[in-house]
Order: sequence, then structure tokens, then C-alpha cells
Amino acid sequence: MCEFLRSFIEPVVALDQIASAFYDTALLMMVQARYSAINSSTCSPMSANDTTEDEEQDCVSHFYIIYNTLSRLLTILSTFYFAKLGDLRSRKITIIVPLLGCLISRSLLLLVILWDLPLDMMFATATLNGLSGGFTAYWTGVMALVSITSSENKRSIRLITTECTYGLAGFIGSILSGYIFLHFKSPNSNGSILVACSLALYFFSLSYCILALKVPPKIKASGPHSDKKLNKANARFTDKSQCDNVGSSYKNSLIHEAQQANRISIDETGSISRFEGNDEIENLISVNGQTEEMSRVMDTVHRIKPHSLAADAHKDKHYPDKVTFSLLIGAGILYDIATKGAIDVLPIFVLKKPLQWNAVWVGYGNASEYAIYFTSFLGVCLFCKWTKDFSMIVIGMVSFSSGILIMAFVKWTYLYFIARAVMMFALIPLPTIRSVISKQIEGTSYGKAFGVLQILLTLTGVIASTIFLKIYMSTQGWYPTLCFILSSIISCLSVIPIIIVERRLSEPSGYSRIPED
Repeated sequence: MCEFLRSFIEPVVALDQIASAFYDTALLMMVQARYSAINSSTCSPMSANDTTEDEEQDCVSHFYIIYNTLSRLLTILSTFYFAKLGDLRSRKITIIVPLLGCLISRSLLLLVILWDLPLDMMFATATLNGLSGGFTAYWTGVMALVSITSSENKRSIRLITTECTYGLAGFIGSILSGYIFLHFKSPNSNGSILVACSLALYFFSLSYCILALKVPPKIKASGPHSDKKLNKANARFTDKSQCDNVGSSYKNSLIHEAQQANRISIDETGSISRFEGNDEIENLISVNGQTEEMSRVMDTVHRIKPHSLAADAHKDKHYPDKVTFSLLIGAGILYDIATKGAIDVLPIFVLKKPLQWNAVWVGYGNASEYAIYFTSFLGVCLFCKWTKDFSMIVIGMVSFSSGILIMAFVKWTYLYFIARAVMMFALIPLPTIRSVISKQIEGTSYGKAFGVLQILLTLTGVIASTIFLKIYMSTQGWYPTLCFILSSIISCLSVIPIIIVERRLSEPSGYSRIPED
């Protein structure tokens, strides 16, 4: 039982996400407090409160633009390398290295709080975290491990279950973070206890991953192109097995027809022991009960080109071509732009009027975001019984688009949570797109494929975050929620590639599996 439980990645995901929720709340409140103190000391008592708030919001937005850019963009330099290394050696590499980077880099926040160091030190934290792979490499490793340990039929459920664990852990961490920040204080160092709890959870997560987590054994192959040789060997083995199966099925069908005609009988060993009928049957009998006719059939079957036989064996299974594959990636990127851009603005938006939240309400707001992971999980469990993967993707995109449009008109706290409730299925699209993509590639390439996808999502996330924060800074004086309307429009546009993909796959044309490089 213990060996079975050790194969689950969920404890690592849960501990890491609770730690991240603690860290994010502590960082946001510390940054706001620092810039609030700076603005209070530089502004005269006659200055307008609205002007001071706007300047504070600009400073916080500018800080997060730089921080997010460093922490996300630098992950591109290491993610693909770690993912490929994980494919060749151990899946743990892609998970352990980012966790170790988080533990080391985020300990700098504790030093900044305790010793009152300059806020610019946090950019060093973002740089170190990015170079160690960050969330991009970490989540690539998690998704690859989950995919390699699940069957195709249950992969969508398995992936969304991992996302649900991530969300529930974030929900718990966000609820607790506000109370810990307010009620557990040390003199002149608000947030230090919260950061210390975050670092302890990172340490436990890393320890579990190193000591307890069990991953599937790797099939070793030598040479610089060992993974390609392994895939080709597996392909040859599969083609030969298909040939044997086809030949065996043809042989059995001939013998069955002969038995039905009372021509032959078969003993317990499977050899032909007697025959009845005309001379044609006598000519078919040979050593060990096989026939010369059957030998010719088997020779013919093994001379068939492997790709032709594979196409016949899978004639009822339509795999997307490269255009369809690109449309799936494009839909995921568009949707990621819409979500990342809006979600990065929300924490800053709730700090000023009309909401003007404190640490407790910030925790509640973050918890409502993570609650969407659970509702999305329930949505997949419900919809997968009656709808296709593409229908679930569209449902999730429409859910987010509607919710973020309501967010554009938020003036009261209760309306914020109504908008969050409408987004209840917003996290279905990306895991489902990953599931569809994973069914088109070999298991030995999951790390590299998910690494490339996560790198693209990271790039678009950095661009979207920067653009949306700039839009918010430019429009906060007259219409601060304009970026939410823009996010809703982009989310609606991401539905178009999914509809095209579904139409292409519904056509009776034979798509072929995308070949590996």
C-alpha cells in the first residue's frame, strides 16, 4: 500500500502550492507596505489621497512587471534542458531542481523583511528562481510524470485531478495566509512568520520528492540519440506485433471456417489431427498443423510496409495533422494570454477603491481563485461522460469569458465573488488541451513536448502580463477595468480554433500521427 501511495505526485503539488500561496500573500503585502511608506514620506499632507493611491498602484504594478518578467522569462533558458534530461534520466530532475531553486531564492524574502533590505533584492529572487526552472520546468515535470503513469482513456481525469489538488492546496493556503499575516506578527517584521512557514513547506515538499516519491523506471539506451533509437525500436516492435496479430487472426479465421464445414478437427495442442472433405484440404496440411497456404499468408503479411499495416490497424482512429496540432497550440496560447493578463491585474486592482481590501480579504480573493480548480475538476468528471474533449474546452473558455466580463463592472465585494463563481469551469481548457496533445506523441517525449508547450505559454504569459499591467496603469484614472473587457474578447477568440479542430476531426479523412524528429 505504501509503495502504491509513493507513486502519487499530489503530496508534492499540495505542499508546494500551500507554500506558494503563503509566499505570494507575504510578497504582495510587503511590497504594498514599502511603497505606501515611501509615498507617505515623499508626499506633502496637502496631497490628494487619490493621487497618492494612484502613485502607489503605479509603483506596485511596475514592480510586478519586472518581477514577473524575470521569474518567467528566465525559465525558458533552463526548462527545455531539464525536460529533456528528465526524459533521458529521471522524471524527478524536472521537479527537484525547481523546488530547490524556490527554497533558496524565496528565502531572500525573509532576509528582506528581517533586515529591512532594499526591495530591489526581490529581483535577485526572481532571477534565481527563473534560472532554476521556476514554475515552468516544475509543472512540465509534474504533467509529464502524470501522463506517463496514466492510460489514454483516463488521462484527462488524471491531469485535472492534479490541477484540482493544486487548486485545493492554494485555496487552503490563501485562507490561512491572511490570518497568519495579521495575527502572527513579530516586532518590526510583519510577514516574517508567514514566510518562514512557506519555506518550511518548501523543504518538506522537496524532501518528499527526493526520499519518498517513486517514479517509473527508465529504459536505458546508449548513444547521443538514444531516445530516438528507443522510439524507433519500439515502433518496429509494435509493427511486428501488429503483423503477427493480423496473420494469426487470418489463420484462425481460415481454420474456423474449415471447422464449420466439418472439414478438420484440432487436438488439445492446437495441431490439426484429422480432416474430412475434398482433396483441396489435404493439400493445405503441413508440419505442426500449419498449412503451406498459411505460410504464404504470413510471409505476405510480414512483407507489408509497417506504416501501411499500422494505418490499416488504426483506420478507425483519427489523429490530428500538423495543422490541427498548431490550432490546438494556438487556442491554448490565446486562452493563456486572456487568463494570465487579467489574473495578474486582479491582485493590484483589489487593493484600491472601490474594493480596497486588507490582507484577510486578499486571502479570500486568492482562495476564490483556487476554488475554481475544484469546480473545474467536478466539471470534467461530469462533462466527460456526455461530451467530447473539445466541447469541454469550449465550456471552460466561455465560463472564463463571461466571468471576467462581469469583473469589468465590479464595484462591490459581493459582485467580485459572483464573477469568480461564473468562472467555475475556467481551468478546464488547458489541462484538456494537454491531454489531447499527449495522445498524439510517444511516452518518451512527454517531457520535451510539455516543455515546449510550457515555454510558449510562459512567453505569452510574460507578454500578456506586461501589456495588461501597462494598460491598467494607463487607464486606472478613468476606466481601470478596461483590461478585463479586453481579456473577455481574447478568450472568446480562442474558441474559434477549437471549433475548427472539431470540424476537421469530424470529417471522414485519415489523419496520421505526427512523426517525431
